[in-house]
Amino acid sequence: MADKIIPIDSKYRNKHYSNGFFASIAKSARGGGIAIIICGLILALIGGGIIALLISFFASDGFRIDGESIFGIIFGLVFFVPGILCIWFGIRRKKMNDSDWIKKFMEVSDYPESVIRDFGNQVLEEGSIRMQLGTSGIQGFLTRDYICICNLLAPCVIKIEDILGAYFVEMSNRINVNGKMRTIYDTNIAIFSNHKTLALSEVKEKTYKQIIEILKQKNPSIDIATGRMLSEKEYNQIKDQLCN
Repeated sequence: MADKIIPIDSKYRNKHYSNGFFASIAKSARGGGIAIIICGLILALIGGGIIALLISFFASDGFRIDGESIFGIIFGLVFFVPGILCIWFGIRRKKMNDSDWIKKFMEVSDYPESVIRDFGNQVLEEGSIRMQLGTSGIQGFLTRDYICICNLLAPCVIKIEDILGAYFVEMSNRINVNGKMRTIYDTNIAIFSNHKTLALSEVKEKTYKQIIEILKQKNPSIDIATGRMLSEKEYNQIKDQLCN
């Protein structure tokens, strides 16, 4: 999924934000919560089935436990426990309303409710921008006074006047490819505020430059490290300095 920066026009506002920005977030999250619950049920059923099969085998074998059966139980729990956690998390997310999401944004962003509500109102104004970021399509928003990376695990709003630095960073991730762990690299935008908060998302270089151009027009003092790509080590040093 490619990056996109799209002005929010009246048609999009009427379709998606007819009941307000945070009501839209709650509605979207409810759909995500159902998907998480389904994934959790699948994992729990796989794990529970493995454990039930082993218990049945133990019963027929006089409950003799050996190394293989212990490994089997552990293997079942590897599916069962995350499955139960996913179900709990999905139910919790499904139940969150717009007030709950405002509190979540407040907690992550370190702003009072009035500021978070002001951000939500500005999303609906003419000139606001919606950003689709990275391969996962994380939503971001640029308004008259705010930028937000709307990763629903940690949705961070930052006043543009509060931004200390906005950097282009290469980061590494370890993933499993056909049973082998491999390191992959992606590029990200990392935005630090004077509230010791951080908004982070995968982004392509072209999109990063578009975002920075808008931010610098509004706040020329933002440090961008000349726009060069920072290493993960440099990023961690800046994070330690600005977020601790």
